[in-house]
Amino acid sequence: MAAIDLEVAGRYIDALPLVEVVRGNEGPTAAGPPLSEGKPQASIVDSNIITFPESTPLEVRNAVANWTLMAQMAASKAVRDREAVREWMGVYIDVLLKSGWTVREDEGSETREALYGSTMYEKILALLAVAFGPVPTALAIVTAALQSLQSMNKNSPWITLFDRRGKSARSVGFQIANCETDNSGTAALRGTEFIVEANQTLTQVLFFKFTSHEASLYRRARTLTLSARALEQLSPKVEERVLDMASDNILAFDLKPV
Repeated sequence: MAAIDLEVAGRYIDALPLVEVVRGNEGPTAAGPPLSEGKPQASIVDSNIITFPESTPLEVRNAVANWTLMAQMAASKAVRDREAVREWMGVYIDVLLKSGWTVREDEGSETREALYGSTMYEKILALLAVAFGPVPTALAIVTAALQSLQSMNKNSPWITLFDRRGKSARSVGFQIANCETDNSGTAALRGTEFIVEANQTLTQVLFFKFTSHEASLYRRARTLTLSARALEQLSPKVEERVLDMASDNILAFDLKPV
């Protein structure tokens, strides 16, 4: 694995085109708790779900939320066609890799699942159990986050934010991931990327029930890492790029200890 050139990554971050206005231009209508240290939390970052165990430092939580927001805003700038989800997801991952992250594990290809007769939530839970099975603590906190979302009012700002990019479209892409750090301070983002392709317009993306219309769910598991040095040197640049849009696109919520 080639070493990241932090100067090159920094220049890339500075010059990266980002979408000016979020589609629909509707932001969260209520503030959640801030990302904080010493407790398990989850965060909706645009249309991603990221969980943080209580051991994840605050600076890492903020950096990862900002980084994944920047990558999504760059993908939405580069790919204007809302149905070009694979292209969008490709840009999202490419931005992360060019801005400091490296690949530690990668399934290498998508797997396809039918959604007929089930909600997306049910299918995703089953697939995450497979992807996170070797890491029970990660599976537990991701499951807790999804269960918390399920218990929320469907008009809550967290659900509204998650649905914003996919709502009223027939295809959507998003990532569900858990972020932890090791003793060296390296952050690991262990996640699964999902792409939904349906023959009908989606509403309430995470809890949409597919009963009589064909739809497919594609997933790919991947673990990305960010070194402590890259985090220290590049996270201020990333924060500066998303500072004006973070409050409308990042919403955290607390989780019960798992």
